[in-house]
Amino acid sequence: MNRMFIVCMALACTLAFSQQAPDPVDFRPFSDGRHWIVKDPLTYRVGISHDSVTVPRGFVTDLASIPPVLQSLIQQNGPYLLPAVVHDYLYWKQTCTRAQSDRLLLLAMIESKVPKAHRTAIYDAVRAAGGFAWAENAGERSEHIVRIIPEGHLNIRANTLWPEYRQRLIEAGVVDGPDQPIAAGFCHRGDMKIETALKTP
Repeated sequence: MNRMFIVCMALACTLAFSQQAPDPVDFRPFSDGRHWIVKDPLTYRVGISHDSVTVPRGFVTDLASIPPVLQSLIQQNGPYLLPAVVHDYLYWKQTCTRAQSDRLLLLAMIESKVPKAHRTAIYDAVRAAGGFAWAENAGERSEHIVRIIPEGHLNIRANTLWPEYRQRLIEAGVVDGPDQPIAAGFCHRGDMKIETALKTP
């Protein structure tokens, strides 16, 4: 067998096994079923690169960065969920630009094997309408409103609504829990062509 063919096959296998979707984590819903607490750190690494982001334990997601008309597609056991949570976190932190965050959502959906028609619809929708969520998050961050529940406040009673609990945290002077900085290299993956972003170490 041609040696070059063997080398190419080995490289293809390496790429196939290296490009993995984010590992699944547990979520705890608030009683409204619309807001979920990330119970374990959720890490997404782009392709075979070393560039990653970790959504911290305690982050509250409502998928608000995804336009409501498409949120019905994103089910808790579906391939869209984890990319959408990562995107929600990027929209909250705003370390990456909005365009980079949207592109990283697309990359995560590709790696999570979201069908092309669905990922295209979601990506086009966030590009068109995600600015509302981006601006709202910027306003809340400027007011130091909590979105990452600190460890000492995660023991939450049943039948608790997130808006009410968040207000209690604000009144108690609680600020966002700790998380890791988002590296510029990770954000830069959102500027690259799809193939380059996924395959460059």
